Amino acid sequence: MARSPHNTFPEIPLPDAFDTDRAKGEQLREILEAMVREQPPGTLLPSERSIAERFQVARMTARQAITDLVTRGLVRRVNGAGTYVAEPRLTHGTTTGSFSHDMRLRGLEPGARVVSLGVRPATELVAQRLQLAEGDPIVALHRVRTADGVPIAVENTHLSANRFPGLAELLADDQSLYVVLQEHWGVQVATAAHRVSVIALDDTDAELLEVPIGLPSFVIDRVAYDASGSAIEWGRSRYRGDRYDVEFDVHPS
Repeated sequence: MARSPHNTFPEIPLPDAFDTDRAKGEQLREILEAMVREQPPGTLLPSERSIAERFQVARMTARQAITDLVTRGLVRRVNGAGTYVAEPRLTHGTTTGSFSHDMRLRGLEPGARVVSLGVRPATELVAQRLQLAEGDPIVALHRVRTADGVPIAVENTHLSANRFPGLAELLADDQSLYVVLQEHWGVQVATAAHRVSVIALDDTDAELLEVPIGLPSFVIDRVAYDASGSAIEWGRSRYRGDRYDVEFDVHPS
């Protein structure tokens, strides 16, 4: 929901002329995106009709441009109230840092709410990821991660219970897993492998994240390793697609 409906969008400057070699809709999307990114969350956008008249484009062209901004999470439609600049999106990079570390770098307060926590036998999949034997005891942690109190991701994390005895008893709400591992076992993440896919949130995860069922989400599988190459944890997280981007760094060989 928009936070401040009293903010009004500034006058949108007209280009000298649309580039005849490019579709007007594409150029309009670029103009609106540039303007939106300069405005604070909660700023009210002009109506489709106003944008269409100002840029001399079809109403459908204006609607498609705004819909593109909505799909990308830059603006939010509020039924009966208009379209507003959305809260800034977060970025998940392919780094070895924890969720808590990433949020603090962005000036946000990380948080967590434990949904379930316990020790159980490793399934074949978990055993493969953690370099264990099927049936070995693992710590399974299921929690909701938040930024400034807003649910951002549902996280399922698995670690060897034999390697980290008593870990389940040490973890609690708002506790950083990596801090616990370092303080009690001297373990640090040296490298991490990520796999990213996209799915629609089911009813269970949508309820935990307080969003509509079917919202697109990033599913990030992550195996973290120590300096010796031994697997520390395997996690699978589902991040809200309306609040998160995934960023990759490519280093040419």
